[in-house]
Amino acid sequence: MTQRIPIGNPLCAFLSVLCFLSCEQGKPGSSQIGNLQKEDSLEIAQMISVREQAMIKKEIQAALDQFSENATWINSQGYYFEGKEHVAKFHQMLTGNDSLDYYYEAGTPRIRLIDSKNALAYYSWKMFWHKKETPADTTFKEIGLMTLSAHKKNDRWKWIAVTNQHTPWFYKNVAPVSVD
Repeated sequence: MTQRIPIGNPLCAFLSVLCFLSCEQGKPGSSQIGNLQKEDSLEIAQMISVREQAMIKKEIQAALDQFSENATWINSQGYYFEGKEHVAKFHQMLTGNDSLDYYYEAGTPRIRLIDSKNALAYYSWKMFWHKKETPADTTFKEIGLMTLSAHKKNDRWKWIAVTNQHTPWFYKNVAPVSVD
């Protein structure tokens, strides 16, 4: 019997990346760099898990600690925020609303290591908004794909650029599309 881990579980992203990387280890030439790539990928997946939990618990500082000072963010409506201070203000608008609250969930990330200091991470997200006084009544559903660019400096990964876009569906996993 296979045990299924719900997508909202913070360990889901972490375990999915670990499983993917363990499959990659058997490829020729992968043993020398495989451990470093595995560590970096797991660290980035953990950052996404921390972000998801920060959004759920509305403890935004935990998510903001992952950003570089000169980070940029383009939200799903196309607004551009430059600098960690402005990224923080955007997040405070999300969590500090007087009348609206939300449900947040992130899908399993796909990590793409560009080199030893640069990586891209992709994951699906959904944010269902509701009035605080009637949580069962969803007023607006946002679903999208997050694209994060990370840079490693002084042995620590930081988000340097994020682009967010709306999508029609929530993808539990981000996978390449085959066009035949």
